Amino acid sequence: MIRKKILNQVCSAAIALGVSVSANAEVLEWTSGQLGGGWFTMASGVSNLVKDAYPDLTLKIVPGGGTTNPTKIDRGISQFGWGLDTFSYQASKGVVLYNNKPHENLMMVGMSFSDIFYHMVASENAKYNSIEDLLKNGKDVNIAVVKRGSSGEQAFRWMMEQFGTSYDDLKDRGFKINHGNFSEMSSQFKDGQVDYVFGGQGLPGAAMIDMGQARKMHLVNFSDKTLKGLNEKYGFLNGTIPADTYEGVAAANTIKMATTLLVGKNVSEDTVYKVTKTLCENNAKLSSIHASMKAFDCATAFKNAPAPVHPGAAKYYKEAGYM
Repeated sequence: MIRKKILNQVCSAAIALGVSVSANAEVLEWTSGQLGGGWFTMASGVSNLVKDAYPDLTLKIVPGGGTTNPTKIDRGISQFGWGLDTFSYQASKGVVLYNNKPHENLMMVGMSFSDIFYHMVASENAKYNSIEDLLKNGKDVNIAVVKRGSSGEQAFRWMMEQFGTSYDDLKDRGFKINHGNFSEMSSQFKDGQVDYVFGGQGLPGAAMIDMGQARKMHLVNFSDKTLKGLNEKYGFLNGTIPADTYEGVAAANTIKMATTLLVGKNVSEDTVYKVTKTLCENNAKLSSIHASMKAFDCATAFKNAPAPVHPGAAKYYKEAGYM
C-alpha cells in the first residue's frame, strides 16, 4: 500500500511534466543518517548503483538515525534503512530501548557495511582529555552532540549514565549542549561556538575532516575501564581510531558498532534480491562511495544477524554459494 501510494504520487508528477513512467517502476524510501554524515553519503551511493543496474527501481534517501530507523522500517514508513547491530537486535527482540515492543516486520539484507566509530573531537586547547574527566569533572564546557533520537545521542546518554551524570547535571556545572546534524556541529566547531563534538561516523568521518581543516583538534580517549563498562552493560564494541586518520591527530580508543542494512518484511523478495545482488556484485566499488565500506564482505554479510535475513537476500546468498 505504501509503495503503491508513493508510486502513484511519482507517476502523477511525471505525467504533469509530460514524462513517461514505466508501469513496473518502483520507488521506495531508504532512511539513512544525519545530513552531512557518512550514512547519508553511503546510502546515496548505493542508491545510484541500484538505479544503474535496475532503472525501474528508485531508492529515495531521507535523513534518519540509528535508534529510530528500525521503528520507521517496522511501521512501513521507510522500506530500507541503515541500522546498527546493537540497536537492530534490541528492536527485533523488543528489549532495552524497545522494551516489550518486538519489531516483527524488521528484517535484514546484510551487515558490516562499515564500522561506526564514536568520536569525541576536542579543540586544541580543550581542558579535558579523557571521557571520564570531561563527564565526571567538567565545568563550563561548550559541546555539540548529535540530534536526539540518533544512535550517537543514545550512546552519549549511556556514557553519562556510566559516570552517574545527566543532561541536567551537566547543565548545572555550566555545560552548554547543542544538538544538531553533522553539518551544523562542524560549523559550530569551526566557528569556535563549541570546543567538543560527539557523534559516530565511519572512518574517515567527513565532518571530522572538515573540522580539522579549519581548526586544530584532537580525539578524546576512552580508558580501558570505560570501554569494559560500556561493553558489559550496553554491548558496545571496542575500537581504535588510528593515528593520522585525520592529519596530525593521534590515535584514540573508543566504542564502535557495525552498520546493518535493514529492510521491511513486506518488501518483495524480488526487490530485496536486486538490492542484495547489486551490493555483492559491486563489492569492489563500495569503498569508492565511502572508505569505511571496504569492510563489507558479501560472503559473511548474513552471519551473526541481529534481525532475520529477508528471503530475497537469502535467495542471492544461496545462489552465490555463500549460505
